[in-house]
Amino acid sequence: MTPIKDEQKALREILRQAYLEKENVEVGDRWQEEAMRRIRELGAIEAAPSSLVMFEQLVWRLAPLTCVLILGLAVLLSSLDFISGYDIIQLLMDGTEELTLNQFFGL
Repeated sequence: MTPIKDEQKALREILRQAYLEKENVEVGDRWQEEAMRRIRELGAIEAAPSSLVMFEQLVWRLAPLTCVLILGLAVLLSSLDFISGYDIIQLLMDGTEELTLNQFFGL
């Protein structure tokens, strides 16, 4: 068995024993206050975040910046007029979209 299953089995046995012996145990009037006091003394549980959670937080923090950069680059490229509309139509009208392997590899 794996250690986790062993721990679960041991915990289940402890809880079963406690349940069976619950009628034999005398409980005072202040058991609730004492239990809550002990819980407060334990303090907060500090769990170390996993690397996946930290990566997810990083991605969500950088998402707005990434969107702004994409929009900025789209506006910049559209204003630069990298290839004019006429050139694109000219490429399609000349039939140059049918490249042979020789043209593709420059042979």
